[in-house]
Amino acid sequence: MRTLIIIAIGIVLATILLAVFRRDARTLRTVFVTFAIAWIAVCAYNMWLGVARAGYAATEELPFLLANAGVPLLFAWWLQRRLRRGATA
Repeated sequence: MRTLIIIAIGIVLATILLAVFRRDARTLRTVFVTFAIAWIAVCAYNMWLGVARAGYAATEELPFLLANAGVPLLFAWWLQRRLRRGATA
């Protein structure tokens, strides 16, 4: 359940950021890259909590890191490409 919540938060956050900053194609690219770096850092911290505090092995947490980071990043990539079509270059 925690994985689904984190994925949902990432998708909502990416949607809000890209919708607010959809002025032009360069801004969308910058927002996407900034979101990607920040979201990977958040997901890595979440993995660290699972390993350090909850006692899971890193190999057990790695698939969750990939899902937590990958799904919102793929969605954000798709959304920024779609919004770039309507934005001015």
